[in-house]
Amino acid sequence: MDALTRPARVEIAALLKKLAPGSADTYNQRACYLNEFLKFLTEVLELPEERIQAGDLVDLDYAGVWLQAAGNGYTRQRRRPGGPEAAEASQAARRATFNAFAQHLRMPQRLVVEWPARAGLPVEESRRIVTELADSRPAATTTAVWERTSALAAMRFSTGRPVSQLAAVLVTDLDLEADVPTVVLGGRMYPLDDLAVRTAKRWLDTHMRLTSQLEGGEVTALWITTRPGRPRFGEPARHPYLPCSFRALWAAHHAVTSRLLAKPTRIGQLTAPDPDEIVEARRRRRPAPPTAPPPLSADERRRALEKAGEVRRERAQLLSDLKSGQVRIGAVLAREDRIVGMTRVRRLVEALPSTGPAGAAKILKALGVDGDRRLQGLSEQQRLELLRLCSSAAAVTSAVPDAGPIAG
Repeated sequence: MDALTRPARVEIAALLKKLAPGSADTYNQRACYLNEFLKFLTEVLELPEERIQAGDLVDLDYAGVWLQAAGNGYTRQRRRPGGPEAAEASQAARRATFNAFAQHLRMPQRLVVEWPARAGLPVEESRRIVTELADSRPAATTTAVWERTSALAAMRFSTGRPVSQLAAVLVTDLDLEADVPTVVLGGRMYPLDDLAVRTAKRWLDTHMRLTSQLEGGEVTALWITTRPGRPRFGEPARHPYLPCSFRALWAAHHAVTSRLLAKPTRIGQLTAPDPDEIVEARRRRRPAPPTAPPPLSADERRRALEKAGEVRRERAQLLSDLKSGQVRIGAVLAREDRIVGMTRVRRLVEALPSTGPAGAAKILKALGVDGDRRLQGLSEQQRLELLRLCSSAAAVTSAVPDAGPIAG
């Protein structure tokens, strides 16, 4: 059978199969407009789809009527913010799709394609818009739609990738806790700046809250719908909180920026900064690794050991004097030198006269602090409470002749 006489649906599927390994943008565009052309012909010719042949889709007369109807908004499935008429870019994409299908069938028919010029915004202007969008919710926009739109815009600004590619991101493609947070797009990792990380975390919290209401499997798509869809072509409305199409994401961005900035801003106008700038900014804020102390000479090490030994001897003598009653606990706690400050609370309590490990454990439990804490780490209130407990224990011990250690 000649390719021109095969059913149009068969040849459309064959072309899309060849395009599948390539750009997702091109694949989606060709699928959208070829299906639109086929549906248009079934209505105009009043024929069932299986009667439309591939050759009908490369007929220049049919194509002319299709383009005119599309330009007048006849083929639109939803209202465009700028009006029902087709935009110049979509008309150019329809002509390019016609040419691609004709080339697939090895036919010479071609339409002239003139793409409109699209100037992107400067990086700083893009940054200002994305920041304002992330920090300000328009009054007529729901919180969930605003959080999703601001996260998408921030990710677009950070990566520079188109919405059609961002729409396929999964929750597992994000790594927001790394030193340099990233998102995987098309098998490649892109760094995310602070704004993208902040808005993505905010949206993930909402994503988890919304999808927890669903029964069944987990929704792994990052972008989900926030309300039920509209019934289309006799089919029931889609359930909310399911994966969102890139057309819905684009329309939501257009609507939110229109309300916030008083004029629509295409998400494709946002210009991304150099990825190296994002990485460098993250690394500058990373805490510096701890530096190793400078090596000591043999003489410096000897003096340090001697000083440490002297401190230990003085602390041991102080605790011995406390044990024998030559020094009172109040005098010890009143000192603020390093010898007392570095003493552990447990050692001090166990050094009290007639107080063993069981009695010390009882005092520490009443004090409510870890025995390994050092005295310099206690607050003034804790020092006063320690003095009271130790004084009470000493009073009980002195009141009982030949009393042993405080019972635990």
